[in-house]
Amino acid sequence: MSIGIRHDAVRWVFAYTLAVLGDVSYYLVLTWAASEAGGASWSGLILAAGSVPRLLLLLAGGMLADRVDPRRIAIWTDAARAVTLIAAALLTVTLGLLPWWLMIIAVLFGIVDACFIPAVGAMPARLVPQQELTRLQAWRITGLRIANTVGPALGAVLLLAGAAAAFAVLALLFAGSVLLLRTIRPRPAVSARKDVAAGVSGWQTVRRLRIAPLVIGTALSELPFSGPVAAGMVLLVQDRGWPAAAAGAVLAAFSVGGLATSVLLSILPRTGGRSAVLLSVVATAALLLVFGSVTEVMPAVLCGAGMGITSGVTMVLCQGQVQRSTPPAMLGRVTAVLTLLTLGLTPLAYAGVGLIAEAVGLPAFFSAAAIIVAISAALLALARFGPAGESAGSGLGSPSVS
Repeated sequence: MSIGIRHDAVRWVFAYTLAVLGDVSYYLVLTWAASEAGGASWSGLILAAGSVPRLLLLLAGGMLADRVDPRRIAIWTDAARAVTLIAAALLTVTLGLLPWWLMIIAVLFGIVDACFIPAVGAMPARLVPQQELTRLQAWRITGLRIANTVGPALGAVLLLAGAAAAFAVLALLFAGSVLLLRTIRPRPAVSARKDVAAGVSGWQTVRRLRIAPLVIGTALSELPFSGPVAAGMVLLVQDRGWPAAAAGAVLAAFSVGGLATSVLLSILPRTGGRSAVLLSVVATAALLLVFGSVTEVMPAVLCGAGMGITSGVTMVLCQGQVQRSTPPAMLGRVTAVLTLLTLGLTPLAYAGVGLIAEAVGLPAFFSAAAIIVAISAALLALARFGPAGESAGSGLGSPSVS
């Protein structure tokens, strides 16, 4: 790996981490501001208004990232988020917090997110050789976990100075991401049939590349850990009558386990393949079953740490394999599909936590989560691991692609 490419990859990781940190902090600040403006009901409506355009436009954003330089899309979208937050700060000062303009801000943010997520996901394959993609994904996930941990605390601290100041400071985070992205010089993507590939949708791309088991299996393995399991952990602590500190300890153990795993995989010379993935997925399913039946705090904390480690291994290796199995010119669309499968099903998964817990108890919820992870294992067992094969490229060259 050349020095220039290595430096570009480092700057990309920092730019991505800053953007995610701004995103996570923004949602806490927006939730607080919306509640201040119109109460809890308006808070829910405004957050929903922001999520709808993101889900509806993700696939279009993926095609845009592949047709236009993803670096430029990432720069434009980060800049647009910075400008949007500056506008929010000015509106807070001049008009005060009002539900109608907060909803407009949320919708704009959702539209921009739909373009940013596929664009930033399409960049790694243009920054490092294929054999380094899994390691780069490990660093990306390390940044993601740090941002998810620090973001809520940062948002809470910024709100002490008021919503206007919070919006303004968050705009600076996105501006910093823009400055880093502008220093990156990715390699251009090469596609044997760019004329054909340009008209293929995200779903068609996944099918033609024959990576549907890999993409769907990856999404299902991550789905329980996109929020529902964390909510279930808190509910289990309450159900057992343990102190609130126990919930914090379990969640912290999960985060530390996941963070340690991503850091370790980013420095190991070899990260493993199908066998390591299947072992980690099976271990995750088993730990979910055990966690649902624990009766003491310490075993719950240990289970939380174990799930952080095993689910972290799955996430890094599967995300890296998705990158390796997809031609760089099509990564925007594949990233959009993977994100849609996770984000689109997360609200249903959240609803399932309460419904299952209320109907048959929390152990049943963790059993359901284990079943979902087990299904992902069955799909990942069918997936191709290792370097991308020639068949994927030939499939895209088929004249039947519209």
